[in-house]
Amino acid sequence: MLPAVLALLAAAPTRDAGPPPGLSCLTTFYAGEVHHRPDAGWGFVIDGGTFIPWRAQARPVRDIGVSPGDGGEEDEEESKEVIDLESIYAVPYVAGPIVRLDASDAGAIDDPGRVRIEQLFLTTYGQSRGEVFDRLAKVRFFGLRYPFHELAAEPLRRVVARLEPQVQENPKLKPFLTEIGGTFIWRKIARSKNLSTHAFGIAIDLNVDRAHYWRWQRRGEPLKWNNKVPQAIVDAFEAEGFIWGGRWLHYDTMHFEYRPELLSPLCRGGAGMVLDAGVDGGR
Repeated sequence: MLPAVLALLAAAPTRDAGPPPGLSCLTTFYAGEVHHRPDAGWGFVIDGGTFIPWRAQARPVRDIGVSPGDGGEEDEEESKEVIDLESIYAVPYVAGPIVRLDASDAGAIDDPGRVRIEQLFLTTYGQSRGEVFDRLAKVRFFGLRYPFHELAAEPLRRVVARLEPQVQENPKLKPFLTEIGGTFIWRKIARSKNLSTHAFGIAIDLNVDRAHYWRWQRRGEPLKWNNKVPQAIVDAFEAEGFIWGGRWLHYDTMHFEYRPELLSPLCRGGAGMVLDAGVDGGR
């Protein structure tokens, strides 16, 4: 009996070991502080004293309706409601070469980055449409200026700086980057209580006519991944902390959202994380 107890104690995480990297790096990107509670372990304290645990003792996950072929061309993919921060990293986001996904099993969960903790976004980017709106900057994106949150505007400008010389060299890239779907719009995700990342001004949809979206398939057909977005565009966004909806099983290839915690080397070591490419975590 005693050896078994000692083994359990040795395996249990302690405060002396320090917070997990995937937690401690969040202070670089989100408003809040890393904190340890004797009754709940490591976590993140945001405005108002709300404590979000790194690992919940019980981990209920409520599916907010992932059902292929169910309407809404403008709808962003639904997310799952979780109660701990470790879940953000549960499905690793792997940057690099575009990989064709096997979407034959529509019930599979393989949408890296779709787990979002809305409380982090509300505290960091704004609690209401008015608060977010007051913090929007204007970013020139291939001929037009678009609203984007001030905390993500500079990364988007760097994306443009990466792409401009490539567009000069390869004009076939430009149609993907003009007449785009949009950036900021205060709305909820379809059939969900959660706000879209577009509501926080941290997401951009490229040219809709050159994109693929899983809900555009015929109802009842097997989910079949598809994409036209070139590698060069994906690389430029991922290098500056944006994840791409084309890496989701429930794909949305026009969609990029600023999620630097999933790409930064500072977060390396989060639960199950695999990082093939990243951004400068200090920016």
